[in-house]
Parts: sequence; structure tokens; C-alpha cells
Amino acid sequence: MERRSEWEKIEALLPLYPPEVYGNKTKIAKALAKAHPERTHKGWEMVLYDYLKKENNITVTNLDDDEDIMNWEYSQAPYYYNKENDTYITFLKNAGENMVINGTTHRAMKTAYSAMTSKGATINEIAREFNFPRHWFDEYRRVHGWTHDMDPFTDEQVASTDNDELVADLILRQRREIHKKFERKKWKEIEDAAEKWFNLEDTIGNMIKLEKPATKVPKLKLKKAKEPFCVVMSPTDFHWGKYGWIDEVGETYNFDEARSRLMDRTSEIVSWLPAQPDKIILATGSDWFHVDNDLGQTTRGTPQDMCGSPAEILITGCKLAREHIDLLRQAAPVEVVFMTGNHDRHSALALMLYLSAAYENIPDVTVKLDPSTRHYTTYGNTLLGFSHGDTVRKEKLPTLMSKEQRVLWGQTESHIWFTGHLHHQVLHEMDGGLVIQLPSLAGHDRYHARAGYTTAKAGLAAHIIDKELGLIGSIFSPVRSHR
Repeated sequence: MERRSEWEKIEALLPLYPPEVYGNKTKIAKALAKAHPERTHKGWEMVLYDYLKKENNITVTNLDDDEDIMNWEYSQAPYYYNKENDTYITFLKNAGENMVINGTTHRAMKTAYSAMTSKGATINEIAREFNFPRHWFDEYRRVHGWTHDMDPFTDEQVASTDNDELVADLILRQRREIHKKFERKKWKEIEDAAEKWFNLEDTIGNMIKLEKPATKVPKLKLKKAKEPFCVVMSPTDFHWGKYGWIDEVGETYNFDEARSRLMDRTSEIVSWLPAQPDKIILATGSDWFHVDNDLGQTTRGTPQDMCGSPAEILITGCKLAREHIDLLRQAAPVEVVFMTGNHDRHSALALMLYLSAAYENIPDVTVKLDPSTRHYTTYGNTLLGFSHGDTVRKEKLPTLMSKEQRVLWGQTESHIWFTGHLHHQVLHEMDGGLVIQLPSLAGHDRYHARAGYTTAKAGLAAHIIDKELGLIGSIFSPVRSHR
């Protein structure tokens, strides 16, 4: 009863001083002596030693007194195997005595340490699993000659078992390990899928709460055009959710500034329209969002400076896109096409689905559902292409248009590409087409400021496409500096 009481005191203290970590019993014994001064730390060392032998299924034997010594059928210095009792006796210098371990535990440790049919446990993992002090097991496996690249069988098993049986056992072990890996991978995929679903469910639940677009909006009184035309506009590289601190990057960019730039510049362009257009072709997406996942990273995993959480960026960005479309509807019917960007490849698809559902029964808004990275539409005598600009070099775009849309290419005289990605305006004429690189409304963040990408003029551009003549003009509304 006294020894059991002492063991209970040890068990209460061991979580603070795990033997597999500290190894040496002295520190634990001193702590026990301080907490329970009825024994000196040397006395507690002896009690602790007895406790550890009990916990690790280890017993001590005196070989000279063992009457069964002559009946052992297998022996090999420096350890002995008793076949009748299925026990291994091994002298460990670290323990200072002969350790007697049952055969089941011995074989289980050998199997766990072998890397032939599984990964192979580390010394620390073995110590934890079998309640075996680390330094004891390290000496134990060296005494028995165990290495990771050995088979999982003991010498005794090899000596007493047919080779074919051992091979069959190895194959069965390998199959079990494959099954274990399969089950782990399967459950990992299930857990990942469940987490994605929960995240999507939360996001969709929040998006459902967004206000629906107005069935009707007030119409601007614009004069009738002499010749029909449409307007192509794209707030490409808007980077909603991007953050820039004025003291660090030279200007402020956050939710408020981004919204102001988009709505003010759009209103100004609409006020400058020469007449009533047939429609406004709005290319959205194209890095509309600054990040594409819950970690605040781009599609490829690059961390970004953000002014809100990823969920806030997605939900408020969808709402702002609807408000922007409702503003344009006051001037003309709107046709929405998408350009998925390198910052928001998947979030742009979510935006596309949201806008398609939001405007499903709105007659003056058409949302084109298309998950591809290149989109085409026509207006009169002009074939229009839209691509963010990060996947195909601009020199290839006209040729690519003539190949992918050969019928429409032949039926139209003007062929125009609209791209973004590089945040500044450029117009190239090549291979029978125009490639227009659009400006960005976005402000700077630390990356752009430090790299010196600050010279382009931020703003919003609109291009006027005559129904017969093609591109006849452009309008640019620059962002006003606040400094």
C-alpha cells in the first residue's frame, strides 16, 4: 500500500517531467523530494526506478540464480531469448541491470522501427508508444542490431519460420500499410472537402443576404446617337481589398478609396458620353478581387496586403459590382463579360455566378456565363476579345482570335482585344487586329511601391465602338491625386 501511494505521487508529477524527455531520473527525484520530503531525492530515485520498470513491462533478473538458464534454446550475446517463456533478457548499461521484456513487446518494437513495410517509427515515437525511456531504447536497438532498413522480423523468427511464410507475411504487412495510407488519404480528402463545403456554405449564406438589384433604375436623358455605337469599359485590375498606407507607399488605398475611384470615374465617363449608346459592354473580374482564398493569397498563393478579411473582400466586392452595374444601367443596357485574373481566378467565377443569379430576371442586363480565360463577343462589324493578359502574350492574341473564332473573324472587319494585368495603357496594332491594354484604378501597396511600379497614371478608360467602323474613340477619366 505504501509503494502504491508513492507511485501515485510519481504519476502526479510525471506530466511535468516526462522521463522520455529528461531521461535522467535525478531531476524528477529532486522534484519529488521537494514536494514530498519524507524521502530524500536518492530514496525517490529508487522508488522511481521500480515504478519505471513496472510501467515498461520490464523486470530484473539475476542470471546466476535462474534455474531455467540451461533450458534456453536460443542465445546470442549480449542478449538471451527464452523460447519457453517468450522473453528477451538484455543487459543495458543505461539501466545498470538485465532487462526482461516479453516477446510480444520486443517484436512489436522491431516491427515499428523497421522501414521495410512502413515509414519506420523514430526513437522518440517508439519511446512514447511503448513507455520506454528514450536512452534505454536507443541502447536496446543497438544491442539487438536494429536499423531502419532491416526487415521487421527478429532473428528468432527468421530461424524458426519457413522463408515462404516470411515472404507472405511481408506482403501482407505491405498490403496493410497500403490500406492504412489509403484510409488516411481518403479521410484527409473527406475532411478537406468538408472544410471547403463549410466555407462555401458560409460564404453563400452571407451572399444570399446581399441586396437584390433594382428591377428598374432611373434613366439618364442622353441625346440620340446619329450612328449606333456601344461603349466597352472595364475596371480591370481594380484589386478590391488591397491596402496601401500613405506614409509607406505614397497614397491611401482601401475600401473607401477604391469605391470612390470606381464610382466617381464611372460617373464622369458617363457624363462625357456623346450620345445614347446601344449598350455598355462591361468586362469585369480581371483582378477585381485582390485575393483568392481564405489565407489572403492570390490564386498561386502569394500573400497580399489587405484592408479587410478575405470573406469581407469577397462579399462586399460582389455587392459593389452590382452597384456599379446599376449605375451603368442608367445610361444603357449592360452586357457583362468576365476576365478571370491571376489574383482572383476562382473568386471571379463566384462573382460571375452571383451576378448571373442577381440579374436573371432583369431585362436590361445580360451576364455571360463562361469559365474560360478568353471571352469573345461581337458588336456590329467588330469582333471583341477579352483576356486578363497574364496567360498569353499580346503578340499572339490576334492570331489566336482568328483561329478560335475563324467564322466570326471572317464575318467582321474590325478585331479588337482588351487586356489588363500590367496596370498601364498601351495600344498595339498587329496581325489584323488591335490589342488594347487597359489602365488600372488601383492604388499602390508595399510590393508596387518598393519595386517602383508607381509611374503609370491610374484611371478608368472607355472605348467607343461604332457599329460599322469599329473603334472610333476613347475616353479616359484619371484618378485625382489627394496630395
